Amino acid sequence: MALYDRDYMREGPPRSVAGMVRRLSAFQVILGINVVVFIMQFVFETGWLYHPRTGEPWMPLGGVSVNELALGNVWTLFTYMFVHGGIVHFLLNMMLLWFAGRGVQELFGSLHFTLIYLFSGIAGAAAEMALNGFVLGDTSTPLVGASASVFGLLMALAVVLPDEKITAFIYFIIPVKLRLWTLAKGLFIIQLVFGLAGVLFHILPEGMKIAYFAHLGGASLGWFYARSLGYGGRPLTYASQWQPAQFHQQRRPAPARTRARTMTELDIDTVPLAAHRSQDPAQAYIEKVVDPLLDKMNQLGKDSLTEDDQRTLEHASREVDRHRQARGG
Repeated sequence: MALYDRDYMREGPPRSVAGMVRRLSAFQVILGINVVVFIMQFVFETGWLYHPRTGEPWMPLGGVSVNELALGNVWTLFTYMFVHGGIVHFLLNMMLLWFAGRGVQELFGSLHFTLIYLFSGIAGAAAEMALNGFVLGDTSTPLVGASASVFGLLMALAVVLPDEKITAFIYFIIPVKLRLWTLAKGLFIIQLVFGLAGVLFHILPEGMKIAYFAHLGGASLGWFYARSLGYGGRPLTYASQWQPAQFHQQRRPAPARTRARTMTELDIDTVPLAAHRSQDPAQAYIEKVVDPLLDKMNQLGKDSLTEDDQRTLEHASREVDRHRQARGG
């Protein structure tokens, strides 16, 4: 494929609706679906279950519960993430989606954004249904809302950018500056305290139907997903968690300072100064220009590369091939 045939080298906006749709990010698609469903619910008043006695809208369609899954309605595990029980419920979730979702889209890319949103929602639903169905005995009340998903996005973002300074508003009035990880951890603890208080002591009001354990399940999944990609410490994999410590000792590379000290001592004690060879030009170019771009793409995703970065990588690839062919000839 020629260089100017690639999507990022084409000038001007796409000329078709299909092209415009392809350019939408996963964040924009998910946000758009939530908004469209909300308009259908609360503007056109469609997609509701009506109360058999009063005839008023009672519960939105698409909610998930143990009973719904028992009837074979497995799709409700996904549809519940896009329907909401009220305007305030919708606005709060969309505020958190706007705040955390854009950052996850930018850092992780569309694929990881979508997986975190969906997997967090499923994990949150599983946690809430386990508590409601098997502990409290409620298998019929449906769960609705994107809160489990957006809690997962927030926790994933906090794992990647724990020291990011943000301004939170207590009661939407009092501004408080704090670290992103502090905010995510504080919200997690609050959900845990209220959730346990409701289950163990039944001290919460009857009308307060907040899915605390859905929030906890979604946040836990988002944390695990980000950690499994290597953010926030050693990646959470089977090998890193369950293999013997001796295996890690054998595979763990020496610290940077140790390696540097060993090489220095080797140069001084055993290698004559005249034996030092000049570095290969192609290798020097790769280390200076290409490696930082590859590290950036590995850590932040392919979408983080600018057009100049992509041109540089293509140019570097051609130069390295040309250099190798010249050496081979």
